[in-house]
Amino acid sequence: MNSILVNQEKSRRIGVKFSFQSMFMLMAAIMMALVTLTTCDEDEDPNEDPDEIENGNNGGLAGKRIRTTLTESASETFRGDYTYNSNGTLKRIDYYDPSTSKLVRYSITTSNSDGTVAKEELFDTWGDWVFNYSYGSNKKPLKVEGYAITDGIKTPVTIDFTFQNGRLTSSIQKTGTPGDYSYRVNTYEPVYDSNGRRTSTTETDSALGQRKFTRTYNSDGTLQKVTTDGYQGFPNTGYTVTYTWENGKTTVNTDDYSAL
Repeated sequence: MNSILVNQEKSRRIGVKFSFQSMFMLMAAIMMALVTLTTCDEDEDPNEDPDEIENGNNGGLAGKRIRTTLTESASETFRGDYTYNSNGTLKRIDYYDPSTSKLVRYSITTSNSDGTVAKEELFDTWGDWVFNYSYGSNKKPLKVEGYAITDGIKTPVTIDFTFQNGRLTSSIQKTGTPGDYSYRVNTYEPVYDSNGRRTSTTETDSALGQRKFTRTYNSDGTLQKVTTDGYQGFPNTGYTVTYTWENGKTTVNTDDYSAL
């Protein structure tokens, strides 16, 4: 009888942890402002260095940056409104319930003097997340060290990035403490087309298996949406993020920060 109670409690905790992990992955994907590595001729600055445009130093697409995102999942729909500093660095994202226009969560981004992201913080009634970034000599992110706090419990989070020829080829996220039953490892492997544009990403979750994220693009090369059907057997882990764009440049290629 005691073993049954223990298993029931463990199942309950795993369910709670799964809900936290699903929300964490969803919010991390949105916070990292997904942008495609491409250029848009009609928006290019004639004085812009073509190498800088190609390398994504202006955010990957000259003259464009994200204005809003609309995220739809099996459990909720919300809109993210983006605010930028005068130097083009991301300042804040406010997330609203579109049906009520009520603010439900927000994130704050702090940048380094060179425009790279130093810290991202997400505040939500469900929990708070903090991400601190470190870089290599080429200004590509090497590692994220942070944590999530929910129900008064602090959970460590790390993300390690791997780049080849300036392109993100994999990222590995570890959530929790090794040896703990709720410890999770998520590996992301993006796929690119012949033009260097990311088309999909396969995520492998140590507990739930695999799911695939697919990207579609607008005619001007901007990212239109990212979609996943979720892990097999877990339909509530599927969602779609749709992007709306505005004129204005970001200071970094945010594809470097995004696992999806």
